[in-house]
Amino acid sequence: MWHVWLVLGPAALLAQQIPQYRLGPPEHTALAQPTSSTHPFNRFLYYGTGLQLGLMSGVGLSFRLSSPTRWGGELTAGILKLKDLSFWCLGGEVHYRLGVSPIYHAYMLAGLGYYWHTTDTKLSPVWPIRFGIGVGAETFLLEWMSLGAEVALTAYANDGAVQVFPVPQLGLMYYFR
Repeated sequence: MWHVWLVLGPAALLAQQIPQYRLGPPEHTALAQPTSSTHPFNRFLYYGTGLQLGLMSGVGLSFRLSSPTRWGGELTAGILKLKDLSFWCLGGEVHYRLGVSPIYHAYMLAGLGYYWHTTDTKLSPVWPIRFGIGVGAETFLLEWMSLGAEVALTAYANDGAVQVFPVPQLGLMYYFR
């Protein structure tokens, strides 16, 4: 029986010296956190479609472009026809992305819009040309669906006098590639 201990004893000591390897990261190091540069908006060109409600760059259906170079833009067009009232607008924005994460998207913007409304009795522009600059932010409700808010200093002519107001805008956008 002593010959079994003679073989198993050194084998047990040798087994204690074999290093143990784990498949995960060592316990003393933290997992690498993804940076904003790895977000898909920073790597790929994205398109968006949705709705915009704003007095600077339009009310209606929107189409958006977001590029990895941080520049993007949006076009908005809308038509509303009631019994004796017609309203239409066409607008656009240029965006410069400030930051992006899985839950938000912040940007600076410059926009321009053209508004027109008529009644059965007369044609009348509603302060037809509006332009402005501001900031905007989106929060992602779902993975690629965002709810956005913008605040822009908007200027327009009203009876020959230029008016400037901080005007809010809201949007709902679905992004795709």
